[in-house]
Amino acid sequence: MNSENLMKNLPVKPLIAVVGADGFVGGHLAGALQAKRVVYGPDLNGDVHISQAERLLRDAEVIINASGFRVRPGLAYADYQRCHGGAASAFARWIQRGALLLHISSASVLGKSKNQKLGNQAAPNPKTFPCPAYAMAKLEADQLLQRVAAEGAFRVIFLRPAVIYAPQGAGMIDTLLGLAKRGIILRLYPRTARHHLCHMNLFVEVVRRVIQEAPADLSSLVVADPYTVSNRELDTMIRRYAPKRIMTFPLHVGLMSSLLRLSLRSRNPKLDLRTWGEILGVLNLDTVYDPFETYRLLDIEPSNYSRDKTLQPLIEEAFHA
Repeated sequence: MNSENLMKNLPVKPLIAVVGADGFVGGHLAGALQAKRVVYGPDLNGDVHISQAERLLRDAEVIINASGFRVRPGLAYADYQRCHGGAASAFARWIQRGALLLHISSASVLGKSKNQKLGNQAAPNPKTFPCPAYAMAKLEADQLLQRVAAEGAFRVIFLRPAVIYAPQGAGMIDTLLGLAKRGIILRLYPRTARHHLCHMNLFVEVVRRVIQEAPADLSSLVVADPYTVSNRELDTMIRRYAPKRIMTFPLHVGLMSSLLRLSLRSRNPKLDLRTWGEILGVLNLDTVYDPFETYRLLDIEPSNYSRDKTLQPLIEEAFHA
């Protein structure tokens, strides 16, 4: 489904503002939803800088908060607190009574699954996520916004996506494809470790349907593809379309993560080996989510986002661009 067409079925288009529209996720959402863009960087082409956004956010009927850094070397717990909870609290009190705030949280707050899939009703367990400082700060931002929403009489719904990917995207898939284009494939171990991802088009459809329907008892939604992909499967898919002459580098993400996480944290991203270890720990997480209640609540057909309609064509197109 083309994300640019996802808003066509809305009966009355509300005033939508996306905070953090200069980021990867926020930019995609603002474009697909034809929303007002609130940015933290330079305000170009009609963007509204966050310092000048009070009037817009007071008028908006729907606010989507996509601000804040992902796990990033060089950042500490206080940095994640400031760019998530701190940034949200700075504008949340501008939101009008009766408005809807869609806050992009993260599936990371649910931590690591053990013997069960993590769904909408799963209790947060951020300390079991490989980067607990990030996950704890995300959960604290959720809790802060829940309190502010109750005081301000507006509604907040928390969206908890798995790792979001898109063409010309960011994160693990983009990194692996970028290396493969340069003739390098990382052979990730353990081979059976699974990744649960979220295609950007799926995430946009969830946002659109929440805006359109928003069931009364809805408070949080896990958003993920209807399938997982293992390291072995991902390797096979990339090799299918990658150049024939390619070098393979084995990488045991679990072992490397354990070693690097013994290092000291550094404010210098290149020297922050501990956070690099946490990032590798995410690749070794092998956590599975249960997005099917989300599909049911929002009447989304999972087969529209099968592997051969999402991840496989994205990988193929990456080598033919």
